Amino acid sequence: MNSLDGRAQAGGLSASPLSAITRWLASGDGLALGAVVVLILVSAVLAPSSLSYPALYAMLPFAAILGVAAIGQQLVIQQKGLDLSAGGIISLVCVLATYQLPDAAPLGTVLGRCLLAIVTAAAAGAINGLLIVRLRIAPLVTTIGMNAVLMGFVLWLSNGIPGNAPGLLDTFALGRTFGLPNTVLALILVTAVVAIVLNRTIVGRRFVLSGTNSAAARAAGIRTERYEIGSYVLAAVLYALAGILLAGLLKVPNLNVGQTYLLATVAAVVIGGSSLLGGRASPVATVIGAIFMTQLGQMLIAAGLERSAQYILQGVIVIVGASVHAILPRWMGR
Repeated sequence: MNSLDGRAQAGGLSASPLSAITRWLASGDGLALGAVVVLILVSAVLAPSSLSYPALYAMLPFAAILGVAAIGQQLVIQQKGLDLSAGGIISLVCVLATYQLPDAAPLGTVLGRCLLAIVTAAAAGAINGLLIVRLRIAPLVTTIGMNAVLMGFVLWLSNGIPGNAPGLLDTFALGRTFGLPNTVLALILVTAVVAIVLNRTIVGRRFVLSGTNSAAARAAGIRTERYEIGSYVLAAVLYALAGILLAGLLKVPNLNVGQTYLLATVAAVVIGGSSLLGGRASPVATVIGAIFMTQLGQMLIAAGLERSAQYILQGVIVIVGASVHAILPRWMGR
C-alpha cells in the first residue's frame, strides 16, 4: 500500500511541473515567447541577415511603434470590441503632425500640433465608442466606416501631398536616450503605465471585470458602458502617439501609412495570447507580439518575398490565433 502511495505521489510530483509548464505555455506570455522563438529559428534558416545586429536595431523603432498601437487595440479587444479605425487615425495624425510645418518650427508649434492630433484622435475614438455602446452598432461596421471617413479627411487636408515632419519631431523619433531609441523608451513607458493600471488599481480591475464578465460587473454596480467607451478613446490616444512617433521616424510619411497597422495591431494582440472574446490580457505579451510581427516583415523582405506575403501571413496568424484560443482550453481541460 505504501509503495502504491509512493508511486502515486511520485506521479503527482512529476505531473505538477508538466501542468505548470502547460499552463504557462497557454498563457499570453508563453504563446508570444514561443512564437518569437519559432520565428527566430525560421529566420536563421530563410534569412540570416535579418538577425544581424544592424537589422535588429533598425527593426526596434518600428516594433515599438506597432507595440504602442497594439496596446491600444488590446484595450478595445479586452472589452469584446474590435477597432479597425486604427489605420485611419494613424494616417490622419501623421498629416496633422507634419502638414505645412516648416523644418525649423519652434517647440511650442510642434507640441501644439501633436496635442491637436491627440485630441482629434480621442474625438474619433469617442464617436466610435458612443455609436457602438449607445446605438448598438457592430464594432466592425462602426470602426471600418470611421476608418473610411478619416482617410477622406487625410486626402482633403493634405490635398494628396504628404508633409515633412519638423526637425524637432524628427530628431526626437530618431534620437536615443541611455543608448536606447526614444521610440523604445516611449513603448516601455506606455507598457508600464497600462500594466500597472490594469493590475494594481481599482479602475483597472473593474475594467478587466467589465470585459471578462459584464453581467457580473453590472450586478456589482459597475457602469460597464463607461469602460467600453473609454477603451475606444484610450486606444485612439495610443494610435495618435504611435502616429506622431511614426511621422518623426519616417520624416515624410505616406498618406496611407496607417493602413499597414490595421491588421498588424490585431495580429500582435492575438499573438500576445489575448482572446478576441475579451477578458484579461497582458500588455507585455502584446508587445512581444508586436516584435514578432515586425521581425516577420523584416524576415520576409530579407528573404526576397513581396509585401503581399506579409499580409497573407497576418491574416493566417489572426485565424490560427483565434482558433488556438478556442481549442487550447478544451485540450487543457481534457
